[in-house]
Amino acid sequence: MTVQDLIHILRTYPADMRVVVNGYEEGFDDLSPERIAVVKVKLNRGVKEWQGRHLEWATQTEEMAADHEIVDAVAFFRESN
Repeated sequence: MTVQDLIHILRTYPADMRVVVNGYEEGFDDLSPERIAVVKVKLNRGVKEWQGRHLEWATQTEEMAADHEIVDAVAFFRESN
């Protein structure tokens, strides 16, 4: 994917939407359009050293509607994930 491709994709989302990446240890992977998705995340919930700062949230809970720490985010998933 090129910067131009990424800009074109990101223009389809609100400018103030959070962007997150999934990660694993070290190294880099290519990004592909099929690996970009909107996910619901609970902010600042990762507590273990191997977790990311934010955790994916189950969308079927009633708690979500009232919780300001649950937000939509554009997620970039690694190609090898």
